[in-house]
Amino acid sequence: MRSDVLNQNSGSFGMLPNVYKVSAQTADFTAAAGYVYVVTKLDGCDVTLPAPNVGDKIKIVFDGATSNSHTVTTDASTTLIAGWAAMSDTADQTAAAMENFVADEVDDRIITLNRTTTGLSGIIELTGAGANKWYAECIIHSNGDAATPFS
Repeated sequence: MRSDVLNQNSGSFGMLPNVYKVSAQTADFTAAAGYVYVVTKLDGCDVTLPAPNVGDKIKIVFDGATSNSHTVTTDASTTLIAGWAAMSDTADQTAAAMENFVADEVDDRIITLNRTTTGLSGIIELTGAGANKWYAECIIHSNGDAATPFS
């Protein structure tokens, strides 16, 4: 069958793929759905998430900070973060230095990259999973014995 008609009834025939808009950030900001943010703020960046809607997507790419911490915080104390973080210790690339952490979904609403154990740099992708929940997938580089970035 011809490839141009193979998926014409799939509901996505002729549609553009879902892609992020790209925004470079050098100051603290409030994120919006549909964006990938490339953060180059060297003294730590505070990112505030909007209230989630199911299917909203936000990606944040953090450069390493030279002082302070990078943080990602939900919009309200009732909005929580679910998901996981894969941590890789940049100082020791042995198998024992690669650790994974899972948000407890009870009270976690902040992701902190503190320049050492909870993260130096990395990529955090968030998906709206409900009216009060963000689902996070994090690939983070730590410096030292990795610790959970969720709190």
